[in-house]
Amino acid sequence: MRGVVRLAGVVCLLLWAAPGAVLAQAELKPVEEVFPFHVEQLSSDRLVATWQIEDDHYLYRHALDFAIDDGDNEIKEVSIPDGEKHADEFFGEVEIYREVLQVHIQTTQEISAEATLRADYQGCNEPRSICYPPSTAEAGMDDAATVSVGGAAERGGGPGEQLTDLLTGGSLWAILGGFFVAGLALAFTACLYPMIPILSGLIVGAGRNGESPGTGRALWLSFLYVQAVALTYAGAGALAGLSGRAVQADLQGPVATALFSGLFVLLALAMFGLYNLQMPASVQGRLQAASSRLPGGHEVGVIAMGALSTLIVGACSGPALIAALAFIGNTGEVALGAGALYVMALGMGAPLLLVGTAAGRWMPRSGPWMEAVKQAFGFVFLGVALWMASRFMPAALELAAWGMLLGGAAAWLLWRVSRAAGVAGSNRQAQGVAWVGVGVLSIAASAQFFGAATGASDPLRPWAAALGDDRAAAREQMLAEWRAVDGSNDQLDEAVAAAAEQGKATVVDVTAEWCAYCIQLEERTLPAAEVREVLDGVEKLKVDVTSMTDDNRELLESRGIYLPPAIMFFDTEGQELRDYRVVGFKGAEEFAEHARQALKRK
Repeated sequence: MRGVVRLAGVVCLLLWAAPGAVLAQAELKPVEEVFPFHVEQLSSDRLVATWQIEDDHYLYRHALDFAIDDGDNEIKEVSIPDGEKHADEFFGEVEIYREVLQVHIQTTQEISAEATLRADYQGCNEPRSICYPPSTAEAGMDDAATVSVGGAAERGGGPGEQLTDLLTGGSLWAILGGFFVAGLALAFTACLYPMIPILSGLIVGAGRNGESPGTGRALWLSFLYVQAVALTYAGAGALAGLSGRAVQADLQGPVATALFSGLFVLLALAMFGLYNLQMPASVQGRLQAASSRLPGGHEVGVIAMGALSTLIVGACSGPALIAALAFIGNTGEVALGAGALYVMALGMGAPLLLVGTAAGRWMPRSGPWMEAVKQAFGFVFLGVALWMASRFMPAALELAAWGMLLGGAAAWLLWRVSRAAGVAGSNRQAQGVAWVGVGVLSIAASAQFFGAATGASDPLRPWAAALGDDRAAAREQMLAEWRAVDGSNDQLDEAVAAAAEQGKATVVDVTAEWCAYCIQLEERTLPAAEVREVLDGVEKLKVDVTSMTDDNRELLESRGIYLPPAIMFFDTEGQELRDYRVVGFKGAEEFAEHARQALKRK
């Protein structure tokens, strides 16, 4: 390799000295400005070397060479991505790199703080057909940033950074165990709660002839549901990591959300007994042969709903998911990254096994009450459909829709109670509980209609607008302080540069309407007084990637963001403080302290 580099150096020095090239030389920028180089440390024995390549320039793959000055430590492996095929005037068919080149380097031992990485490289100016002489860049570890894979680290060892460190440096069993525990923790977050009624409704609907499915069958169906969730999570994660795209984001846009919401409406209508939801006879016949050895005929539907449930609410996994996606995307180790996501999803699904089994164990065995339970879950499915669609609905319409759903449930329960009142031997205690339910649902429905009429925005607090809730006012003030920027790299760079010219630091919130953690940040963290105080005088920009346009994808991929939310801090010179990037949700107090450190404020 060094022989090839020397040959390239001779050719380029001859060109450099040619009389016709003297004027072009004078106009060329210094090589370090055209190909700025920096190193980031991913773990104790892994580095990533990055060149930011200026427009109309490129680097040669064959000219790359690396060495580390670190005692007995040596380079064990260098992972160089495939380049662009290029017909070179002097070297024939070669590979070149434009815009950005990242090379991953693993050493035989732990890298010391005194180590220095040397990188040989050579690049050319394409319009002038002038090549720079072979060059060498050096970076000491005292200058290298210690970040998580993909640049999504959080200072202070947040969950995303810990999981990334685990992936890059932990043993196989430590990785699997750590991600399983992370999944267990995620199982109790609010954004995964819709999985509980989905699974319970599927178990209840699996009974035949008005009977309960029973404990054994409920456990089996719950197991299939959780496996579908885990396998879909692993597959989607591997796909997203390799392609650099957020697959779940594609499936959480308005069109996909409308389709999924419609599916839950169809399931609800089937629970109400309006029709039997089943596949066409021809398809059903083929599947029957394949599943004839399985107990029952609802397995395919349960597996399908498990997969859909993952795509609907899976983006809630925040830093753990992002760590695995970045690891897959940057290292290409699909099996390990996908395996981590699989066991994480198993951890998320473990409590669902108990929920599903309980649904089969304690549901009524047979008779009219079993039908009543199915119909009740029909309203639950309608609630899931509304919850999914609500992120794209105006606040007044959302509250009115919840009012209609709760009012409909109250009317249905009243009808059931009225019918049971005239039946001999009916359970009076159950009727009393039902009457209480009618009252509670009626009050809740009235509260939603009241909130819609008074301008409330939160179904959980429909009285807020009428009472002049300070939190609602703070949120509106906060939204007015954040300036919306077109979701493209050029627009964002221009806005950050404009703030730097005024001597102002910048904070950028990358958000989306389908992102559960983004909504939590907007409602609970950013409006808080301590956060607004720290960010006072800072340029505050918001980049909305809800639509996932080509510009949005380019922005996310170029900045190493796999899924929102991501909050980036830029200094007064317009340079991002990568060590301080926030991924996922932080509470108000924790975020304020983090921002204070990033902005160097007291």
